[in-house]
Amino acid sequence: MKKFQFNLQKLLSYKEQLLDGELMNLAVLNSMLAREEQKLQRLCQERIASRTQFEKEIQSGLNAADFAVYNRYEKRISRQIQDVTRSIETIRAQVEAQIERIKDLKMETKSLESIKEIRYEEYRAEQLKKEELFIDEFVAGRSIAERR
Repeated sequence: MKKFQFNLQKLLSYKEQLLDGELMNLAVLNSMLAREEQKLQRLCQERIASRTQFEKEIQSGLNAADFAVYNRYEKRISRQIQDVTRSIETIRAQVEAQIERIKDLKMETKSLESIKEIRYEEYRAEQLKKEELFIDEFVAGRSIAERR
């Protein structure tokens, strides 16, 4: 009895490898996104702490030089927050695109696996017919031998 061979096995293996690679890329993107979101949280907390400190200093009396320093710091942290926010948006778009690629590859892989299952069932049915035919021929040959 010959062994079942799926003639698209190399393509299926290739698609599975691609899928694994794309899943790893998604994990990297998610990791990058998490780091950027943590950075944004840290910057926002830093800004809140700075504003609280600034308000305390205003109550105790603040000179113009200190006000200018705070103003520059506030502008710098605002720019950093904007940059990180843009970075987060970019990474989120990349994550969405990656998810779409993964969905497409999963569909392709699933369809190849379905074809493989169908072909395997056809192979099993063909092998079963061959075995039944062999048994019928064997029984027929035996009955002919017994008659002689």
